[in-house]
Amino acid sequence: MEEIMIPDPAWGSDLANIILDLEKLRTKRLGGDVPPYIFFQLKETFQILETLGSARIEGNNTTLADYVENLIAHNEDESTREIRNLEKAIAFIEQNTDSETVIDRAYISHLHKILTEGLSPPPSGEGSRYPGELRKLDVSINKSGHRPPSPMLLQECFDRFVSFINKERKEQYQLLMVAIAHHRFEYIHPFDNGNGRMGRLLNYAFLIKLDFQVKNGRILNPSSVFYSDRDKYYRMLSRADTLKDDDLLAWCEYFLLGLKNEIEKIDSLLYLDYVRDELLFPMLELSRKRAYIDEMEYKILRYIVGKEEMAIKSSELSRFGIEDSKKKAYLMSKLKKKNIVTPLKDGGRVYTIVFENNYLLRSLIEVLRRKGFVSDFLNG
Repeated sequence: MEEIMIPDPAWGSDLANIILDLEKLRTKRLGGDVPPYIFFQLKETFQILETLGSARIEGNNTTLADYVENLIAHNEDESTREIRNLEKAIAFIEQNTDSETVIDRAYISHLHKILTEGLSPPPSGEGSRYPGELRKLDVSINKSGHRPPSPMLLQECFDRFVSFINKERKEQYQLLMVAIAHHRFEYIHPFDNGNGRMGRLLNYAFLIKLDFQVKNGRILNPSSVFYSDRDKYYRMLSRADTLKDDDLLAWCEYFLLGLKNEIEKIDSLLYLDYVRDELLFPMLELSRKRAYIDEMEYKILRYIVGKEEMAIKSSELSRFGIEDSKKKAYLMSKLKKKNIVTPLKDGGRVYTIVFENNYLLRSLIEVLRRKGFVSDFLNG
């Protein structure tokens, strides 16, 4: 079995320029001014898009609208459990990955167990007959003429893959490693099920390992690179199956250009003026129009969003004609019960807006769709 190699792109080629642009984004100092308690709600929203997109590529029929309603109502079925598992897997990656992490057999096996937990095994479900274990049977790949290695050869192929992703290499080859690794993981198809979801999760782990600021300071939705045109994704993967340098480099260019475009698009969400004027104000307008919130709630939430710190003290309710302290306390209690405000770490006297896992999320998703952040693929 041959070693996994990274072909050299021509200097001055489009691929070489894409790598240079991504290196600038890797080291770019993030200077966004969105309050962290707002930023991480946006990050959570984009992780919904990421997990749902990855699941739908594999045939999950849950639409974004359905999933949002299930979140609000706290409903769960096999399809939503599959997506929940993806969220848990992302959380595992964020909690257990840094530049020193070795992404070894144990790491990958544990990730696969999280991904398939509680799901029915194939062919009826998206679980696994052997959670965390290399497959014991031959498999085929959807929309591909390639036949993955037999179980007899799989262990050696997988060992070479693990060695490849953990090898020390110069910076100019590190992003190429991520692209080649995604293809090679799908090429060997190490598990009996969940290989597509696993490959896309590993992309996220690799980017964290390479010090892209995706855990804390940057929002990223890497699967959107693929689900915006699922047919092209499969077509480019199949092209790389020849393992010829030109075809592998074409795959790398497709993969890394999509990643670059996604990072540049998402980075606008680091800036307060954009988040306020282009996302949250329109979200509130739409929520009022759809009667998710009443007029007083709209005024209070708009006031919160309009402040630089996006937070309010109970005493500030006087500006809305509410002077009695008991009435102020009652109103804040009502807003907390509806989960559209939450106290900050200040003894409960300072509150900020909440838009995840409540009716406001419906409107935020619609605003994000209008701004081009949400692919029609997520709703069929």
